[in-house]
Amino acid sequence: MQVRQFTGATIDEVLPKIREELGEDALILQTKRVVRGGIGGFFGREGIEVTAAEGPSHEELATLNAEAAAPVPAAAEEDEPPFARALAARLQAAAEAEAGLPAPAEAGPGTYAPPRGAPAPFAAGGDERTQAIAAAARAAVREAADRAADPLAAARAAVRPAVAGRSAATVPAPGGFAPGLPAGPTPAPAEPAPAPPATPAAARLPAALRGVRAELAAAGIHPRYLDPMLTAVARQALPFAGEGEDPREVVREWLSEHLPVARDARPRGKGHTVVLVGQTGVGKSTTAVKLAARHRDAGQEVALVAAGPGPHDTLRALAARQGIEVVDAPDAAALAAAREALAARDLVVVDTAGRSHLCLEEMEALRDLLGPARAEEVHLVVPVAVPLDDVGDMARRFRMAGVNRVTMTKLDETGHHGNLVNVPMRLGKPLAYLADGAGVPGALVPARARRIAGRLLAG
Repeated sequence: MQVRQFTGATIDEVLPKIREELGEDALILQTKRVVRGGIGGFFGREGIEVTAAEGPSHEELATLNAEAAAPVPAAAEEDEPPFARALAARLQAAAEAEAGLPAPAEAGPGTYAPPRGAPAPFAAGGDERTQAIAAAARAAVREAADRAADPLAAARAAVRPAVAGRSAATVPAPGGFAPGLPAGPTPAPAEPAPAPPATPAAARLPAALRGVRAELAAAGIHPRYLDPMLTAVARQALPFAGEGEDPREVVREWLSEHLPVARDARPRGKGHTVVLVGQTGVGKSTTAVKLAARHRDAGQEVALVAAGPGPHDTLRALAARQGIEVVDAPDAAALAAAREALAARDLVVVDTAGRSHLCLEEMEALRDLLGPARAEEVHLVVPVAVPLDDVGDMARRFRMAGVNRVTMTKLDETGHHGNLVNVPMRLGKPLAYLADGAGVPGALVPARARRIAGRLLAG
């Protein structure tokens, strides 16, 4: 059997390569995220690595199905892998259902019952066994992921059924004794065992950095980015720290030099255009007016453009309060013409209507609107409290619009600013501006790495 590894930016990019080289029946054996490039694994580009193999022939598949139809022990040994245990439990539940026994009241990850009217479960060559195997594999993957994220999860899972199975007579009462036994003094609670490090990488950190890690984790930096970052600090900066130097200051200085922020050294030319894109309600229009007002108040000639269809009421109302005229550009041709007409201005700020990254048509329309204008900067505007799980999908879809910067808003609405690191790292784009408050001109500042490090490690 031929086994190959494939890499790409996304799974959608990798799958066609697998089908082309290994055929339509190829089996995916493993999928994992990898980071390519960067320094010490930090600031690299995140991608997907897929291990795949040629699929079995029809004759091999028939043999495998026949072997799979053989009886399976009701309970797997403790040292069996999670997949074997989960599959054994499912097959046992299926055998009971086939024998006419009632199905469990709630189907959990270790149970299986065929749908009503379905043939006898797991007939050789049928689909039922395949579905159960796939479900067991998913349960095993979740279990393995949970164990990696929380080393105590397995122990807690083993304790819960035992506690749930006790009778009322054996469960201790709140007073510290079991009913029916003479009351006595409540024993002193045992000292809790120290919690293990959250990840293997954290366990390898020097003791001097573990307190700093806890502080940064509390600020909301995801371990995916936090642990490589502190590993780089331990290897590159800590060995050169002065005697008695505060590790927090070492980390703060390292963050100031390495955080992914826009570090534009060249001056902007005339007609420099900044476009703001993002979802509805993230503060694009407010940020656009703040940016234009700041530069106008500094003595520069600015222009504010409302791009795309729509009334742009918020932009117009905020701009009117600042005495800034709004130029209409309802379509791509008008936006390109407006940019050419405003080429003598010091800065052109373009606001766009909010669009959902879940709607492909809206993303394509945004791409078509902005393409001919060829703006120097396209900022994805996101609030600092954005769920990190949504950022990956946003990155893929808004990339169509040519996003090359990130601007983060609403810093005053949360005390956890870890996304100032998470989001630009997840998007692979530098952070450009920080904004808090809805007032105009209000607080809008360039994203300076030292300022962000001070927010994350205050004091």
